[in-house]
Amino acid sequence: MAMSKKKEESFTLIPGSHYLIRSAGSRERPLETRGKLRGYATIAEETALVIELDDPPEERGRLRFIPVPTILSVDVLKMVERSDEPKEKQIEGMYFG
Repeated sequence: MAMSKKKEESFTLIPGSHYLIRSAGSRERPLETRGKLRGYATIAEETALVIELDDPPEERGRLRFIPVPTILSVDVLKMVERSDEPKEKQIEGMYFG
């Protein structure tokens, strides 16, 4: 019986999309960040996601930098379409590992 190979899908985090990100927090529970991905930043030698916060209301609009190694999970809340930027300006993906 021949097994068919499915084309592997590639997923990227797209600036402008809304995510719920759980990252390392206290021992009791992870830090939850809900908001719009604004882009990426470098902190020393680490890459961080830059999230514009949606909640809580008193923090709405504030930017939070989440170092990639601290990320536990990412839930997609609202995905936007990729922009028609030139290829060299698009972020094709991030390396986690």
